[in-house]
Amino acid sequence: MLDLNAIDDALTLLSSSYIAWVYLIPGLLIGLFFGAMPGISITMAMAIFLPLTLYMDFLPAIIFLTSIYTGAGFGGSVPAVLMNIPGTSSAVATTFDGYPMARQGRHNQALGVALAASVVGTLSSYILLLFIIDPVSAVVLKMGPLEMFAIAVWGMLLLGSLAGSSVWRGLLAGVFGVLLGTVGMNTAGFERGTMGVPWLFDGIPTIPAMMGL
Repeated sequence: MLDLNAIDDALTLLSSSYIAWVYLIPGLLIGLFFGAMPGISITMAMAIFLPLTLYMDFLPAIIFLTSIYTGAGFGGSVPAVLMNIPGTSSAVATTFDGYPMARQGRHNQALGVALAASVVGTLSSYILLLFIIDPVSAVVLKMGPLEMFAIAVWGMLLLGSLAGSSVWRGLLAGVFGVLLGTVGMNTAGFERGTMGVPWLFDGIPTIPAMMGL
């Protein structure tokens, strides 16, 4: 059920200080810069600038970190369009159509479409999240290993469909990705496939693995 009182309190908080919105533009530029650098994740960019928020009030800190996250979403599309290298994991799909458009000399059009899609997608997803976060959170808390396995199988089938005519190649790529995802520390605290390398305890980073492959 939508809590209108909480929404009213949130809107009141957002409009209480216009100075806090000054941090929006720097956050977007920082997110755009780090998102356009393959190998640096959005989480890493936010972690780098997290200490700065310790000296801010609550509202400017939230706006600053959220703008970094949002700007990095579009920033990952820049190398995906121009170099066929996604800057973030969410920009992988941009390489399917963006890079062929760039090779045709339509890189400005591809970047414009990516920017428009990022703006519309971000706004619509935030609005949708406002309405579904309460029922979805109740469902997520009840999910167990069986449901997570079903979601993983669905993701692999989706990979096969994105491969076009080479369905088996897409499925094999999905299986190989699952094997790479098992490297690291499991939930019970045991190492899997790390071979004693400390840098693999947290798993194999997605973007460097994709660039290497």
